[in-house]
Amino acid sequence: MIGELTSGSSGLAAALIRAAGWEVLFSAVLFVIVLVLTRLLRGSSPVLRHALWGLVLLRLVLPVDLSTPFSLGSLSKYGPVAPATEPVWLVGLPMAAVGEADVASGAESAAMVGDGASRLPLGLLVLSFWLAGALAVGGAVWRRRRGYREVVRRAAPLRQRRALAVLRRWRRELGLRRPVRLVTSRERHVPFTLGTLRPVIFTPDEVVEHEDSAVLESVIAHELAHIKRWDDLALVFQLAVSVFYFFNPVAWASARRMREESERACDQLVLSRGDLSPRAYGRSIVAVLKLGLGEPATAPALGSRKRSLRNRLETIMKGRSSSTNRLKSLYPLPAALALGLFLLPMAGNPADRAEPAASDGVVSRAAQQETASGWQLQVSLTNPLPGSTITARFGPMIHPYTKNQAPHNGIDIKAPAGSQILAPADGIVEVATAEYSGGADFGIVIIVDHGSGVRTLYAHLDSFAVEAGQRVS
Repeated sequence: MIGELTSGSSGLAAALIRAAGWEVLFSAVLFVIVLVLTRLLRGSSPVLRHALWGLVLLRLVLPVDLSTPFSLGSLSKYGPVAPATEPVWLVGLPMAAVGEADVASGAESAAMVGDGASRLPLGLLVLSFWLAGALAVGGAVWRRRRGYREVVRRAAPLRQRRALAVLRRWRRELGLRRPVRLVTSRERHVPFTLGTLRPVIFTPDEVVEHEDSAVLESVIAHELAHIKRWDDLALVFQLAVSVFYFFNPVAWASARRMREESERACDQLVLSRGDLSPRAYGRSIVAVLKLGLGEPATAPALGSRKRSLRNRLETIMKGRSSSTNRLKSLYPLPAALALGLFLLPMAGNPADRAEPAASDGVVSRAAQQETASGWQLQVSLTNPLPGSTITARFGPMIHPYTKNQAPHNGIDIKAPAGSQILAPADGIVEVATAEYSGGADFGIVIIVDHGSGVRTLYAHLDSFAVEAGQRVS
C-alpha cells in the first residue's frame, strides 16, 4: 500500500505538470493570435477586444484535450492526444517492454532527486514550488484587495442630494436593479467599485467636492457601468487564474489588457446613453487623474495605465453618435463566441486520434502518444485483464520485504487463478516460455510484439495457451 501511494502521487504530479506545460504552450500561442487580432481590430468595440483577451485566460482553465473537428487545433496533428491523467497501462508500457532495463534506470533517476531513503520525486518538488509560489502571490493579492475593503468599511455613506440624484438617474439609464451604495471619505484613493451582488462605489471627498459638477456625474456613471458589466466578478476570475499560473507571464499580461479594455468598454457604455458629452466626460477623467489619487489594481476603477490613457481619451473625444455605439454593441459577444469556438480547442483533430473502446472503463490511447520515456507510442492498447485490481503501479515504491525504496518496472495486477489475459492490441507472440532468459524469477512469460517497436511482457503466469510465432488480436 505504501508503494502504491508513493507511485500514485508521483504519477499524479507528473500528469499535472504535463498538463500545465501544455496549458502554458497553448496560452502563449493564443496570446500571440489575440495580440494580432486586437491590433487589427483597434477601431472595433472594446467589448470584443475584452472578450478576446478573456479567451486567453479561459484557455488556461479548459481541459488540455479539448478538441473539435473544426477548430484551430484540427488544422494540426500536433498537441496532446490524450487527457492529462495517464492510464496505468500506458505508463507502465516502456518498462514492461523487453530490453528496456536502461530506459527504466534512466527514467527512475530522472524522476527522483537525492539518494537512499531521502529521495523525493521531482514531480512532488515541482508541485511544492508551485504551491509555495501560489500561496505567496495569492496572499499578496488577497491582502491588497482586503485593503480596499477596509477603505470601504472606514468610509461614510454619501448622502449629498445631488450625488444621490445622479445615482438614481444613471441606475435607470443603465437598467440596474441591484442595490448600489455610495460611500466617501478623506482617503486619497481613485474612485472604485467593490462587490458584485451588493456593489459599493467609493469616491473620495475631493471628487465629491469638485467645482465641476460633471466630474462627480462622470465618476458615478462610469462606476455604474462597471457594475452593469459585472466587471468585479470578471476581475476575481482574472486574479484567480493569474495566481494559479503565477509563473506564466501570459496570464498576467492578458488580465492587464482585459482591465484596460473594460475601462474603454465602460466609457463606450456611458457615452452611448448621450447624457454626457464626450468633451465633458474626457475632461472629467483628466480632472480625476490630476488629483493624483492612488490607482487600485484589484478593483474596477475609473483609472487607467498612462500608456493606454492617451488612446482612451482619443477614442472618447471622437464623439461617435449614440446610435452607432448601440448598433456596434450588438455584435461583439457573438463574434467573440465564434472566435472562441475556433481558437480554444487546441488539442488536435479528434479524427486523427480515434480510439477503440476498451473494456472495464479503461480508455485506450491513439497513435503518437508521448510516454514518460520520451518515445512515441504507435499502438493503441486496451485493458488486458478486465475486472482486475492493481496492487502495485509502475514507478518508485517501497519494497514490501526490504522496506527500501526501489524502482518498480511493471504493473502488478491481482486476479483469480485461471483468469484470462487478453492481448491489449494486435500482434505476434514472440516468446512463450516457462524458462525466460531475461529473469528466472519471472516464471512463465509471454512477450507480444505489436509492431512499431512496441512489445508487451506478461510474467508470473499460471499457464499459457499460445506459442511463439502465433498471431493474436
